[in-house]
Parts: sequence; structure tokens; C-alpha cells
Amino acid sequence: MFDRTVDTDPRTAAPHSRNRRRRMRDGHRREYAADRARGSISFRERCAGALTDIGIYGAVSYRDLAVARFGGHPHTTRRAVNAWISEGLVTETTLAGPRGNPFKVLALTRKGVGKARELAAERGIDPRQQFRQARVRSGEAAHDTAIYRACCKERRRLLERGATIGRIRLDSELKSTIARASEAARHKNGKRAADAERHRLARELGLPIDDDGKVLYPDAQIEYRDAEGRTGRVNVEAVSGNYRESPLRAKSAAGFRLHANGPAAEGLLRRIGLGADESGAWLRGPVDRDPAAVEL
Repeated sequence: MFDRTVDTDPRTAAPHSRNRRRRMRDGHRREYAADRARGSISFRERCAGALTDIGIYGAVSYRDLAVARFGGHPHTTRRAVNAWISEGLVTETTLAGPRGNPFKVLALTRKGVGKARELAAERGIDPRQQFRQARVRSGEAAHDTAIYRACCKERRRLLERGATIGRIRLDSELKSTIARASEAARHKNGKRAADAERHRLARELGLPIDDDGKVLYPDAQIEYRDAEGRTGRVNVEAVSGNYRESPLRAKSAAGFRLHANGPAAEGLLRRIGLGADESGAWLRGPVDRDPAAVEL
């Protein structure tokens, strides 16, 4: 349902003063070489995919969107973003990253959310898919945009296996769904019923429960159907350097696909004994787990 993608940028946002033009042009050549082998992707199709991406994830860095949807080509990306801004669909904000380097973040306006829903319907995306008008906060933007990068990697991995991507849920949607059901049960039958309903729904959504009865929520959950028609879910976590080790160990043990957002996060994941696989996800050991085993 979600259209074809190319390599995503695994790095944190770079300052404008670095040689971004060359890096983006390289991406442009890579994608268009691939396009010639599998059929061209039109500019309109790229824009539709990009705009729905922004709506699904709420906040997406300009650079990541350029790589994921426009082959890293700066002029094509700028053309699309300028048109969206002119139409009142998208806002563009420049923020400082963890190291003080500036990066641009794109988010939808209310009008943009409506347009994203229209495009999603045209493209056959699951009608239950939620779209967001996110408030871009400087203290959260680096992590929020890292979720998109991580999910792009997982989406590409699944597509290469012949899977079809369905709905993508962020942690806020998952938490809200469980909280509403749990509160309704509490109001009707008390705390024990609320806990039971929370755990029942967590299991139904493919969310693990730790030894203390706490539901472990990912940053995002990707629903998919594999080449044999079986349904599955992948729980994705974009790990920042300020994460605590204990929750990471629990999420790793529960099979989350952990993606490091920067060198500090990589160091943290190494300290708890994880290694990265070919997609960039960090598992218990570099090669000793079948990726299929961590898809819930």
C-alpha cells in the first residue's frame, strides 16, 4: 500500500554548511538507476508518498524525506516542499539538533491532514490509518524525526521480502487505544477488570507485557502482510543516547527492532550487549537472531 522507497539516512541531521549537495545528488543517482530497472516513479507519486509520510509520522526531517521519497535530490524536494507551503499544506521549521546543528522539520497543517487523507484513500492505504497535525517541539524533534528514519529502514526490509505494508501506529495511538478500553473497564468493574482489559488488548495488539505487568510500547508499530499472505507486526524503537538501560533491555528481550539515533545511542546499545544487523536494527548479538523471530 505504501509505495516504493530507497535508502534512508541513518545519520542525525547534518548542518547546512556540510557538503549536503553532493550527498543528496549521490542519492538521486542511486534511486534513478534503480527506477530504470523497476519502472519510473512519477513526481506526483513521490509527492503523494511524501505527504502521507509526514501525516503518518507527524514530524519528518526535510533531509530524511528527500532521501526516502525524492532520491536525495535537493531541487526536486525543494520544488515539492515549496508547493506544499504555498498551498498551506505543510509548515517548515528550522531547529537545532542534539549537537546544535540546524535541521529542517516538516509537519502538516490542518488542511494538509485533510489532503493526506485524500491521497491515502486514492492510494489504497488502510482507511484506519491515522494522520497527525503535530506541534514541532525543539526538545523532541530529533527523536520524533528519528522514528521516521527507523521505520523507513524496517519498511524497506519488509518490502524486499515481498511484504505489503499496512497501517503504521505511533505510540500515542497505541497508548490511547489501550487507555480508553482500560478506563471503560475500570469505570464498570474496578481496577482488576481494568488491568485485565489492558493486558488483553496489549496481547491483541502484539505488545509485550513485562514481569511487573507493564505494557511495553514501541515508538511505532508497522502492520504488514507477508508474501504468503500471513499478517504480522514489527515494533520499532528509535533509541536516543539518554535512554535508560533497563527499559532497553526489556524491549530488546521482547523483540523490538531497536535503531540507534546517533553515536551515543550506538554506544548505549553496545553496552547492553546488542549488535546491529544488516538493516541497522540492534538485536541480541550481531547475527544470532533470525529477523523473523522479532516480528510480533
